[in-house]
Amino acid sequence: MSNQGRGGRFATLRHRVRWVADSLGPGVSRRRRASIALVGAAVIAMLASLAAVAVDLGTAYLAKVSDQRAADSAAYAGALAYNTNSSIATMNSAVSNLAALNGLPAGAATASLVASPSGDGNNAVQVTVTTAAPLYLAEIFQKNTTLSVSATSYAEVKPNASPCIIALLPKGAGVVLSGGTSVTAAACAVASNISVSVPCGTTMTTKTVDYNGAAPSQCASPASIRPPAGTASVNIIKVATVDPLASNTAVAAAFTHLASVASLTGPSGPTVSGGTSMTFGYTSGSANPPQTLLTAIGCTGSFSSPTWTVTCPAGGTYHFGTIKTSGGIALNFAVGGSASNTYDINGAINIGGSGGNFGPGTYNVAGGIYTGGGTTTTFGAGTYDIGAGTVSCSGFYSICNNGTALTFGAGSYTLAGGICNCDSGRLSIGAGSTANSFNIGVGSAGYAIYTTGVTTLGDMSSGTFQAVGKITTTGGTLFTLSAAPAHDLNGTFSLAGSATLGAGTYTIAGNVAIGSGGGGGTVTGSGVTIITSGAFSVAAGYSNVTLTAPTSGTLQDLVVASNGGGGASFSEGATNSLSGAFYFPNAAITLSGGSSVGSGAGQCLELIGSAIAMSGGSTAASTCSGLAGSVSGGAVVLVQ
Repeated sequence: MSNQGRGGRFATLRHRVRWVADSLGPGVSRRRRASIALVGAAVIAMLASLAAVAVDLGTAYLAKVSDQRAADSAAYAGALAYNTNSSIATMNSAVSNLAALNGLPAGAATASLVASPSGDGNNAVQVTVTTAAPLYLAEIFQKNTTLSVSATSYAEVKPNASPCIIALLPKGAGVVLSGGTSVTAAACAVASNISVSVPCGTTMTTKTVDYNGAAPSQCASPASIRPPAGTASVNIIKVATVDPLASNTAVAAAFTHLASVASLTGPSGPTVSGGTSMTFGYTSGSANPPQTLLTAIGCTGSFSSPTWTVTCPAGGTYHFGTIKTSGGIALNFAVGGSASNTYDINGAINIGGSGGNFGPGTYNVAGGIYTGGGTTTTFGAGTYDIGAGTVSCSGFYSICNNGTALTFGAGSYTLAGGICNCDSGRLSIGAGSTANSFNIGVGSAGYAIYTTGVTTLGDMSSGTFQAVGKITTTGGTLFTLSAAPAHDLNGTFSLAGSATLGAGTYTIAGNVAIGSGGGGGTVTGSGVTIITSGAFSVAAGYSNVTLTAPTSGTLQDLVVASNGGGGASFSEGATNSLSGAFYFPNAAITLSGGSSVGSGAGQCLELIGSAIAMSGGSTAASTCSGLAGSVSGGAVVLVQ
């Protein structure tokens, strides 16, 4: 076929197509273009909607992340608040405050106390934060302008407490139990800066154990470290424990004062000019009868068997040598006299026979006061400056009672040679009054006070108690050292009988020993703080020692503290109700031989030592929530 023939046929085909199109009319072409435009518009709308969804979903996601952060922080804050005092109201308040700080509207965060999703039995604070995320583009296609977004967080409340038993030293033993011992600290923590050892046969009941060395060593079955009733598990945390009293200014001041007490010296005796000595007896016709001697001094005397009576005018100063009574004589010396009188006695007052009664006034006695032989003697209120004794009384003392009873009224007592209640009698100085003060030196045997009987020193509401030398009681005695703002002793304090310690601070430059010399009895003290440079010990026979720290003041809650190396020890069956902190940062606290501390109801006991060691069936208990330490770390954990 020729090319010409093919071209003709193509031309014919084009002509026919054009004819069909023209026969259909001109609108077909326009409709085709309109359809394409509609499809394009629909695609564009779809793409715009998808973009709006993407943008608003991104906005919602960011809101979700922000809500989660707010829920986490609010749950953590709520758990911390609840852990402090177990108060739902406090928990809700903390959650609301954190929500407000995060810019959330009121009611956006809700909290509740639930079981922890960790499944360990502890509680958790659940916080749900719900907000409305704005829709910026999607609202073009729908009527809703916001999208509800929520996030939930759980903060677990682990067992939490301040430490009440603390081993401070970062080396050595830490807290060690052995031999059937037990520690009960249901509301507080046990802490050690190295290790905690609770082997089989011993028990430790506590909410929290802090350690900073190897993991605590304990018996696996049954567990020897146990949670208290109502607590799901023990919170065991590796954390350093700071000394809770290291920066306490009141404790630092007490230790500074202790150094001052260690340098105390006793008072010297009075300087008294010469006077006339006299003996009051049945013989009145001697060459120098007491009536004549008294007249020369300025006083008068009379005798009505078996009693001598001495009268001295008011307002005078009267000089005597030695005053002595003999065989069955009773002496009434200025009983009705004036408190303004002064009696200078260059020797001793030596009372035998039936005893005597001495009126009020100022007594300057160079040679001491001695009573003996079943006598009963009283001295009125006044000021007493008494030198070392010149009459032997198991040594030489300013006041020595070998009689049945010796009583002094309220007053100021400066006693250069100490006090001895030496023959199981009764000695009372200033009892029943708060207007007393004592400055006591050391007797020839080394004692400031030595008693084998019943001895009472009266209260000192504004006065002081200061002594140099040992204070020692023997078995079967009863010793009362009454209240004073401060009791300062440069010497050891040793009790082998019963004793009552009045309220106040006892600063003792030496050891404090209850029962170290044997004996037994009851020792009580309320509102007492003992500051010692040495050791504190409670030993055999003392099954009832109750010492309670002050509940107010700068040394509140501190019962015994030492900056020395002697430590605190409880041994040989001593069972004691102690409330307050025992603070021995430089020495260990030990319990042994079946001893027990903190056993009384409501005894808030805290033991702080370089180490804590318990053996031989001993027990320690505390019902408090910790006196000084900060709350143990790691008590609140976000779990979901």
